[in-house]
Amino acid sequence: MDKVREFFKKTMFYARVLSGYEERRIISYRLQLQKRLQQAEVRKAALNKVPEQIILSEVRKMVLEMQSLNKKLEDTRAAFSFRHSMVFTA
Repeated sequence: MDKVREFFKKTMFYARVLSGYEERRIISYRLQLQKRLQQAEVRKAALNKVPEQIILSEVRKMVLEMQSLNKKLEDTRAAFSFRHSMVFTA
C-alpha cells in the first residue's frame, strides 16, 4: 500500500511539473516572499525615521525658543537704550 501511495505522489508531482503548475507555484511563492521582504524593509525604514523625526522636532522647538528669547532680549535692550537715551537728553 505504501508503494502505491509513493507511486501516486511521484506521478502527481511529475504531472504538476509537466503542466507548469509547480513552476508557477514556486514563482508565486518567491514573489510573495519578495513582497513580504520589501514590506518589512519599508516598516524598518519607517521605524528608523521615527527617532530622527522626534529629534528634529525637539531641535525645532529649541530653535524657536531661542529665537523668541533673542527677540525678547533685543526688545529689552532696545527699551533700555531708549530709556537710557531719554534720561541723558532731558
